[in-house]
Amino acid sequence: MTTEPESEPGPRPVRSKGLLWMVVLVVLIAAGALWGASALIWVGQRFRTPFGTEVTAGVTGADLRPELVPVALAALAAVAAVLATGGLLRRVVGALVVIAGGLLAWRVYQQFNFGWFAYGTAGSVPPGSTPIGQMSTQPGGPLLMTAGAVLLLVAGLLVVFRAGRMPAMGAKYSAPGTAKPKSHDPDRQLWNELDAGRDPTEDQDR
Repeated sequence: MTTEPESEPGPRPVRSKGLLWMVVLVVLIAAGALWGASALIWVGQRFRTPFGTEVTAGVTGADLRPELVPVALAALAAVAAVLATGGLLRRVVGALVVIAGGLLAWRVYQQFNFGWFAYGTAGSVPPGSTPIGQMSTQPGGPLLMTAGAVLLLVAGLLVVFRAGRMPAMGAKYSAPGTAKPKSHDPDRQLWNELDAGRDPTEDQDR
């Protein structure tokens, strides 16, 4: 009796740990870029104080874009979620990462098209100080924000469309005492017993 071709199981998708860890690395780099963007000076202004001295006041990315630090922290949480989940739930996490990257990209667009100076800089200088020259912009912070947004978009899209090719890591960290499959290798079986908290010599004594 022959087996119908239609009844043969299809090939299982090849799962790649390299793709999973690449996504994790990209999200971590994005989180670091957003954190750095929040700490850098975006806008600077020189002032002459009433005492005859000159000071420079600056506005950081965290002042201009308060969402930078929360999104960076959310990206770190997304790393753990991607590692611990699989299937549809992992795709949902990827979609949330895409949304976060898209929102940041929109904020970058607003920043470059509708002006830099959402906040003044005079609050950090002595009262009565007068500005000298024009406000100066520092491109480092906005560029880091742009890079973080792009990296989040790329990582999120990879998770959404390639989640089936990424292994689920959650099962690797199962609770202590969880039964593990028996191995024919004595050394492997010994390590499995020790990892489960059992004495491997008990069965031999019996």
